[in-house]
Amino acid sequence: MVSKRETEKKIRVLADYLRVSPEKITLSKGTLYSFKAFYYGPNRAYLVLSEIEANVAARRAIMNRLWVIALESVFSYFDIGCYPTDALEKLSHDDIRKINAGLETLFDKTCGIEILAEKMLALGNRANILADYDQKENFHVDYYIYRLF
Repeated sequence: MVSKRETEKKIRVLADYLRVSPEKITLSKGTLYSFKAFYYGPNRAYLVLSEIEANVAARRAIMNRLWVIALESVFSYFDIGCYPTDALEKLSHDDIRKINAGLETLFDKTCGIEILAEKMLALGNRANILADYDQKENFHVDYYIYRLF
């Protein structure tokens, strides 16, 4: 669990990065990959993470997003002009959870998800995994900043 002092530091770092007043940054109520997100206005959200936190969040994101990784890989391999987000309009969240659980079982019974996570992170995919908005990892004053939306 992140201390209040650490949270305040992250708010200051994000505010400095965005060049806005810290009072303009608000904290999420819930968590994403076990970490709080930070909001600037109604349409911008960020994760502000240390190196260790970014690696933990990326591993958790890989577990939660196996279905996206699998679809992106297949579409890319066969040069298909579709995107995993197209599935969101046609499948329920429950369907996606079931698909993800099935893929998790497949990976567990073959190479293991940890090997997939290690390979993805070794290839520099942390930004692609955590920064949904622009797939960019921005380093600012001891923290990695990922824009979610």
